[in-house]
Amino acid sequence: MTTDVSRGPGVFRRLMKKVAIWEEALNYSGIDYTFDRIASVERELAALKDRMRQLEASRHEPPDVPLMRRPAE
Repeated sequence: MTTDVSRGPGVFRRLMKKVAIWEEALNYSGIDYTFDRIASVERELAALKDRMRQLEASRHEPPDVPLMRRPAE
């Protein structure tokens, strides 16, 4: 969309139409808010699942340091 509205008849009408379109794009409805919140919760859930997978994987890995054996009696 161009912003040059300085030529020809109907300049003010075209400018007002562009302002109205811009204003409509800025409207943020309750449904938009709900979808944004759901997306945020889904991202948090995915991050928590990833952290849980990492925790579970680290529990099943062998330790880096070998265990010390007891001396034979």
